[in-house]
Amino acid sequence: MKIKTFKILSLAVCSALLISSCKKQLDIPSRNSLDAGVALTTKNGIEYAINSVYSILKRESHYGRDLFSVTDAMADIAFANGRSSRLLAENRNTALANVIIWAGSYAAINEINLTLAAYPAISDATAAEKARWEGELKFLRAFYYFDLVRNYAYIPTYVVSNQDKGGVVINLQGFNSAAAATGYFPSRSSISECYSQIWSDLYRSMELLSNANKGRNYASKHAALALGSRIALYEGNWARCDSFATAAITLSGGIGSLTNTSNYVTGWRAADHPEAIFQVWYATLAENLGVNTSLAATHTTLSAPGAFAGVRQGQGDLVPNAFLLTQLGISGFPTNLAQSPPPPALTYSNDIRNRLFEWGVNASGHYVECTKWMGKNGGPNWDNTVVLRWAELYLNRAEARFRLANEAGAWSDLNVIRSNRYVGFTVPPVPLTGQALLDEIWRQRMLEFAFEGHRFYDLKRNGLSIVKTNPAVNMPATDYRLLPRIPTSEVDGNPNLVQNFGY
Repeated sequence: MKIKTFKILSLAVCSALLISSCKKQLDIPSRNSLDAGVALTTKNGIEYAINSVYSILKRESHYGRDLFSVTDAMADIAFANGRSSRLLAENRNTALANVIIWAGSYAAINEINLTLAAYPAISDATAAEKARWEGELKFLRAFYYFDLVRNYAYIPTYVVSNQDKGGVVINLQGFNSAAAATGYFPSRSSISECYSQIWSDLYRSMELLSNANKGRNYASKHAALALGSRIALYEGNWARCDSFATAAITLSGGIGSLTNTSNYVTGWRAADHPEAIFQVWYATLAENLGVNTSLAATHTTLSAPGAFAGVRQGQGDLVPNAFLLTQLGISGFPTNLAQSPPPPALTYSNDIRNRLFEWGVNASGHYVECTKWMGKNGGPNWDNTVVLRWAELYLNRAEARFRLANEAGAWSDLNVIRSNRYVGFTVPPVPLTGQALLDEIWRQRMLEFAFEGHRFYDLKRNGLSIVKTNPAVNMPATDYRLLPRIPTSEVDGNPNLVQNFGY
């Protein structure tokens, strides 16, 4: 195997516990420079390795920005305004403009594999500690593989058969050096094989983890159930999605709870969102991704809510487009979205979610911006990234129940969300049915998870075209650009690794 190919298997050694001593989270050294055999022979070594796996999720390429911002730029709800020239290609849906998580994900998976192989030999660890280690590692491996396969492959509910090149590489063996990986030339597993491995890890994690484990910053049984409801939804296993979502909703001793119209906005201003079941945790200000590429900096120029007349803090590169603003019940913005100062007062409907969208600071014109990622006090650009939260459980189950011909159940779950998001909401006496009901479930998903990275995948898994007027895009679900290119260096260095169609 070529050394350059081994880079996808390199390991990150700087853990979340040690991150405050690192200049920046993205500058963590490779474990290639460390003897993994020594590092993984103590309890502390195992804990550091597990925290290192969590830390990769903080990268800009993962939940530091791209899995939320890039995917929403590619979908139909956002506009890249060009303030810094970032996300313009993604917003135009050009070839090669996509999420690139390959290298970081396989680095994390390789570290997981090495740690799974090493932990049983830790003689002074208790059975409970070993169970937790395995449970967290299996959850994380399932999590990384799911993100890989939903990006680099088709989603099972909508596959373009004549363009399908399979899933991603499934590897359960750890390598601690390039020499150890010599001769390893993996091929892509099928999509179904990828999901089978994901489920195997996820079920095992649920057996080993307690309901809340160490809270929302770590894997838990509650997080595994929530993730399982999402995976089953994407896979089209409607009964399993219903079952997992129900189990997560009814779990005793779980994490968080659904917010309502009285605490929805304040929930986003807290360091820990009260709805979060699993979040990517930025423990210190030293871990922030800076004024250019953090979630807050990408989505807003504001230093605080309402400070549109103040000094610009972030770039505000990616803002809601007119379609999303209208769907959120906001009016008073210009058709070209940019507004010269002073910006006019916006008009808001009774949807409480629209209160998180407001005028930003003037910098080549004010834009209405998303302020979801402005929660922490003491410094900008280090908000925890909420990955799994309560609202998704009801919306996943609503869609699954619709697919199972349980429209009454779908209607009930839909109205749980609407009752907790619209001030003064009353359930209509005549329920929606058929396509109108499904369309409203999809619409509520769009409104609920705007700028949280769901919309692109919802369009992709349902075979829906991406259509937007600014920029002008009309991309059918059969367009090869819905899948990213596997890094060229990986394909060139491995004759068994097949590139995605069209590249």
